[in-house]
Amino acid sequence: MYSIKKAAAATVTVLAVTGAVTAAAPASAGQVRQAGGNVRFFNEATNGSLDANSAGSVAITWEPNGTAFQDWILRPLGPTFRIESVAKPGNCLQLPPFVGDPIQVAPCNTNTASQRWRLDQVGDKFVIADAVDEFFVIEATSTTNPVVKAFRDRGPNQLWDVTPS
Repeated sequence: MYSIKKAAAATVTVLAVTGAVTAAAPASAGQVRQAGGNVRFFNEATNGSLDANSAGSVAITWEPNGTAFQDWILRPLGPTFRIESVAKPGNCLQLPPFVGDPIQVAPCNTNTASQRWRLDQVGDKFVIADAVDEFFVIEATSTTNPVVKAFRDRGPNQLWDVTPS
């Protein structure tokens, strides 16, 4: 079972990566003041960055190119986040109902449980996990293809570098 202590540690780590935790901010998720700055997600297994620039409304991995389509804003919702596209303001990553289906880029809605994510640290990387059911995560398939909902196995396609952009 995922513990609140682990959630707090992952949240603080991600916020530290994004520069969101100030020196005065206490080191617990419930007391982090706000998220700030944009981040990028890079998957070494596919050599691709999480990207909102697809023909439809799905997230893909694409060769890193420095565009806003690869920039994301972490919007805190308690110990979880919405992940909003910089290039498509007001659109967030949304988990589809079935394993293997593409992750959607859909209008942000604070009340939509499928838009709540956790960033769980695994070594120096992160798993982007469903906040409702930690066993579902975002998995990269290959560069230029959609990222999909997958069962968590911590395989390389589920591990993301998270860096400020």
